[in-house]
Amino acid sequence: MSFDEDKLRTMWQEDTAQSDEDEALKKVLSTSSNITAVKDVTGLFVGWIWVVFLGFGASMYSAKRKFELHHQQNLKK
Repeated sequence: MSFDEDKLRTMWQEDTAQSDEDEALKKVLSTSSNITAVKDVTGLFVGWIWVVFLGFGASMYSAKRKFELHHQQNLKK
């Protein structure tokens, strides 16, 4: 046997520390639900910001277009 095989054999025979699977699962689920909640709220907030910016942009475009039409009508007179 080589040195690596002996090392692997001793590692295989060592006892590992037992972990509480239910507690670990609850911890992972709570952490992931918190992360998901933060992402959902952030996405909703960013979406509303886009709606506001698009609304301002549409209003500005509409006002510019009305101004241009009004200006053209005044030039024709």
